[in-house]
Amino acid sequence: MSKLLSIRAGPNIKGYLVIDSTVNGHSHGGLRISPDLSPELMTQIARAMTLKYGFCGLPVGGAKAGIVADPEMPPESKRQLLKSFGRALEPFIKSGSYIPAEDLGVSSDDIKFMLKSIGLKDQRWGLTWKTSGFYTGITVFAAAVAAARRISLDLKRASVAVEGFGNVGTSAARFFWERGIRVVAISTSQGAIYDEAGLDIGELIRLREQAGSQVVNLSDQGEKIDKSRLVELDVDIFSPCAQSYSITPDNARRVAARIISPGANAPITAEAEPVLFQRKILVIPDFVANCGGVLGTSMKRAGLKEDYIRHFLEDKISQQVAGIIEAAEKEKVALGAYAQRIAEERFLRAKASAEGKNLTARAFSFALKLYRKGFIPYQVVTPVASRYFERRFTR
Repeated sequence: MSKLLSIRAGPNIKGYLVIDSTVNGHSHGGLRISPDLSPELMTQIARAMTLKYGFCGLPVGGAKAGIVADPEMPPESKRQLLKSFGRALEPFIKSGSYIPAEDLGVSSDDIKFMLKSIGLKDQRWGLTWKTSGFYTGITVFAAAVAAARRISLDLKRASVAVEGFGNVGTSAARFFWERGIRVVAISTSQGAIYDEAGLDIGELIRLREQAGSQVVNLSDQGEKIDKSRLVELDVDIFSPCAQSYSITPDNARRVAARIISPGANAPITAEAEPVLFQRKILVIPDFVANCGGVLGTSMKRAGLKEDYIRHFLEDKISQQVAGIIEAAEKEKVALGAYAQRIAEERFLRAKASAEGKNLTARAFSFALKLYRKGFIPYQVVTPVASRYFERRFTR
């Protein structure tokens, strides 16, 4: 059962820590800054982390932390906020019961600063947000392509809308675009642009590197539209990669896409999910579509080469998505419900294996702990890493 803590790190600082599951007493998950956090949302996205690790077969507990604030505050204010929140989380972080990582509104530098403020160095387990976002984009793309093949969607004529043009959204959009699939709309916190003929994603990514979220206002491509329209555009594939709860009961019946492949956590409210199921819209669960971040970065830390990771993620997620769609259809259940059952079973197996009392399990857990602390070089791990991830992700 999830452990939800409401945290007051000062008179005007409110936040949450949710530990959904642990393995050997530890849990991992991002720390985000957003004005739209609630206990219900934090509990849901912490659960998604458990399911994500479980789906990948990784022996890692799931958690999430969040600060209710504007992520675009002045840098000095943000650092003070992180310092105060870090002190509030200090007992959990130093015990290892919660290991933070980057998330919405929080960069790898922010995490390093927060850890340093409580006397810790960034460990090997700390993710690089850009790298994590890149790998997440791969599986968002691969999941959508697998779903498209399942429903015989002609990808040469397909159209895609990507909500959110941050690290995950740019990665997903780039993969669609580089494979010749038309990306007709993108959005940021500052607005959205749309062009039925397709956007030049490469040019937009270059502009984003200079202008950030203002890319949609500074680009001369397409027409400016309200960002809330993206979810209702007449496209084949919708990829929500921004904030949670993009699809609600208020707009679920106006969703025109045939496939939803999310890069964001909890992009659909619980009330909206049955509406989409009844309308036969193929919704890839968030913990499936965006699992590339946790899996890819784990493989990267093990010293595996970039090309291998990219091909592994694309091939394996395609196989997994095709398999769970077919199985869910046979059982006549929603894809999310079926995938959750699979993820939970894999998580319990991975947890039991890591926490086992036998000598092999204890040796593995000890070696993993040493590796995460940097005492074992990746050159020792790399020769067996490919077999390890192959077994974890397929059983």
